[in-house]
Amino acid sequence: MPYPYAPVTQLSGEYLAAGSAAGDTFNPNYSSIEGYVAAKTLVEGLKRAGNNPTTDSLIAGLESLRELSLGGFFVDFSAQKHAGSKFVDLTILTPDGKVRR
Repeated sequence: MPYPYAPVTQLSGEYLAAGSAAGDTFNPNYSSIEGYVAAKTLVEGLKRAGNNPTTDSLIAGLESLRELSLGGFFVDFSAQKHAGSKFVDLTILTPDGKVRR
């Protein structure tokens, strides 16, 4: 996942803005940015599934997401490829448990 603690990509900037708008309980982290990416991916798959989506049309919609940019983070699916990304961002965990880039 992209670095979730600073707006280093368009996607992480959108994620941070959406989280801040949600209220004081927002705590950016890798798990929640992964959920944000999953939600954006699902919404795009539903759009491509048509007005009355079915299981099959949703699958087809998701499998049509070829090199889709979600704001600088790309997902790529097909009928043969169900792992949407191989992106890895290197971070370091400090001795006190903080994430450093």
